[in-house]
Formats: sequence, structure tokens, C-alpha cells
Amino acid sequence: MPILSVGVFDRIMKKFDLAVICTALAVLALAVFFYPVKRINFKRTTLVFSQWLNDDMDRAVLDNIIEEFEKSRPGVNIIAENRTYKNLKNDCAGYLDAIAGGRSGVNENKKNTHRFPDIITVDPLWFDDFEKSILFANQNSGETREGAAKNEVYTRPLYSYFNALFYNISILEDAGFDRPPKTRAEFAEVCLRLKEKNIYGLSVSGNFFTDIFPWIWTETGTRTPQTINGEKDGFDFDEKNFVGSMDFFNSLNRHNTLGRPPFIKDEDEKINNFIAGKTAMITASSKLIEKLETRENMRFGITNIPYPENHSGRPVFSMNCVHTAVLSTSRYKEEAFEFVEFLSAANAALSAASGAISEAVFESSWAEAEPSGGGPDEPPLEEVYAKARSMAESAEGVDEWRLFSACASLGSIASEEINSMFRYRQSAADTAKNIKKRYDSAVSDSLY
Repeated sequence: MPILSVGVFDRIMKKFDLAVICTALAVLALAVFFYPVKRINFKRTTLVFSQWLNDDMDRAVLDNIIEEFEKSRPGVNIIAENRTYKNLKNDCAGYLDAIAGGRSGVNENKKNTHRFPDIITVDPLWFDDFEKSILFANQNSGETREGAAKNEVYTRPLYSYFNALFYNISILEDAGFDRPPKTRAEFAEVCLRLKEKNIYGLSVSGNFFTDIFPWIWTETGTRTPQTINGEKDGFDFDEKNFVGSMDFFNSLNRHNTLGRPPFIKDEDEKINNFIAGKTAMITASSKLIEKLETRENMRFGITNIPYPENHSGRPVFSMNCVHTAVLSTSRYKEEAFEFVEFLSAANAALSAASGAISEAVFESSWAEAEPSGGGPDEPPLEEVYAKARSMAESAEGVDEWRLFSACASLGSIASEEINSMFRYRQSAADTAKNIKKRYDSAVSDSLY
């Protein structure tokens, strides 16, 4: 057998190496041609998800959803940043200022926006629609545009709570009432009786959509969510129900049955006053059930908001929602949209874990909840959840963010005008008229 010289062997190996290299390059070129580069995971994409979901449910629920998503998308990593509802609201105000400033040329330095998260949970009532179009990416097309069109979706619903009347059972019983008030006349009677005991009947905060507006939907009237037909800004502030509700609150204030000053500082103080027994009743989110269950010796119930004496039809509940959104500054919008879609598909599990309402699977959200029982002198908490479930099943729900294009503006305007009504004896009719005039102006300004 002939033996190759060292020089010949080296030449053969060099040709072999060159052939291997050429073959590898050809394979890579074919892979790129048939499998676009953007789909080849040369490195992992990290998305920051800033959220308060862990305040609503066990942390393991979100962790499991993230783990499932990462398995389905090996090239994407999700970092869950834990925030509170209040902190995220403040964060959004800062994001909006920075993004709007950058677009207007006031702030040319955009480096700070790279520190923003990619995805956040939000309350849609925090913003006017034009602010959403600046702050968030359009989830329908994956692009951002200046003007808000009907087909543009900037936030995605996950789950919702409903607003109802919470009452202290012991306080009402001590005042001689064996059940909560059903009508506004009964409510006023309870408030006057409690006034004799130096206990406020009702406390309200400046949160218009939680404390005042739910009373507007206590019955189906001439301008219900159904007759508005889903068109934004079709609500009539001159409508009888609205003016009548303003007059009802005005009457409570004149009789000194509202917690003082008439607007409690904020939602937390309102709830703390209720827990401390300083006030007997509050309007609050059904989310409060979970918080109250941890209070020892706290006997409470939940019921429909009292309706006018000419009540007819089903009650209408005002909802408060948890949404997700992708910031317009995110460098990975496509991946962020995929995660939002994945999270939205898990809304039944999120609703069940949070004791909220799922649009897709309503009954499971309550049926799968496992509330614990109360103390020896308390009605089992299962009864409270059962009552809440029964209330929700027999009512209609309305999302104010679907009805108004300037939710944040309306909340501020209504709060200011109602405060003037309480403090300066402004009439209910004038209050409604002022709210309408100022809100119409805010909507017009947002269009330009």
C-alpha cells in the first residue's frame, strides 16, 4: 500500500477542510433563505412585565403562566416586576410625560425610555383615549399611531370586579335594622338613625367611578348601556337618573350623614374608616371581600346598591377592570403582543385565582374560588361569596372605559364638581350641567 508523503497529505486535508467549510456555508445560506433570520434564536429576548397581579392572587398562578409561555417560546424570557396598583399608576404618569415630551421635542434624550418595562397591568380608567395612543402600542396591528381609531386596541382586558354596597352587620343590628337598605329612602332612614349614634352612614372618596357613578346604574332607565349601543360619549349627563343621583348625595350631605369632609382623602382611608366602624356602609369593589375576610370580629355583608323607589328591571353593576398593555417604547413589541395574547387566554384561571369575573368563563371564576369560613360569630365567608355570585348573575355589567373617550378627565371633572356641590351648596342640576359642559370641552380638546 503506497504511503503518502507529508506534503501530499497536508494538501488533501486543506482541500477537505475547504470543502467542509463551503458545505457549511451553503447549508447556512439555505437555512436563512427558507427560515428567516428573525426566527432564528441567536439570543434570548427578555421582556419586563410590571404588574400588581400578585396583590390579587397567589404568586404561583402568574409564575406558572409565565413558565408555560417560556416553554412555548424558548427564545423569550419574562421577568415579572412586582408593583402595587398605586405605584403603577404613578409609573404610568411618568412614562406618559417622558414619551409625550420626546415626541414633542421637549425631551430629546430617549435613553431613559429604554429602562421602561415592555408590558404592564393598568386600570383603563387612568387614561383618556388619546393618552393611550401615546403611551401604548396598538395591539391590533402592532404599530402606534397618533390618533385613536375604532379598530385600535391599546389595552387588553384580563378580569373584572364589580362595585357593590358593603355594610357592617353589627352596626346595623345595633341600630335596629335586621337587613341592609334596599331603596334610597330606606338608605336615608338608616343614615339618620346612625347619625344619632355618631356613626356616619356612608363614606365616599374622590374616586368618581367607584363611589358615585355606580349609583347611576342601579336600575335600567332610558339611557342604559344597552341603549347607548356601545358608542363612546353617548351618555347624557342631563338624564333624570344622573341628576336624581346627584340630588340624593346632596341630600345625604346636607343631613351630615356622609363621612367628613364629604370626600374622604382616598380609597384606603375610606376602607379603613369602614373597618374601624366609623362608617357603616361604603361603595367598593368586590375585590374588598378578600381583604375583609382577614379581619377578626368583622361581620360584614355585600348587597346591591340601593335603588330609587320607582325601580324596575335588572340592576346594572359598574365594573372595575384589570388590563394589560404594551408600552410604545418597547423594542420587542411582537414578542410582547404574543405574551399579552397568552396571558389573555388564561383569563379564566386568573379570574378564579383573584375571585374576579371572567368574560369568557364567568361561573368558573366564582365556583373555583375557595374562600375560608368566618369566626364563630361571623357568617361563613362562603355565604358572602355566594351572595356576590348571585348578585352578579342577576345583573348587567357596564365598563365605563367603553363608554367614555376621556375617562381620566371625567373622573377629575366630576370629582371637582361634586365636591363643589357638597361644600358650596351647588344644586344637583347645576352640578350635572357643569360636568357635561366641562367633559364635552375635554373631549373636543383631545381631538386636536
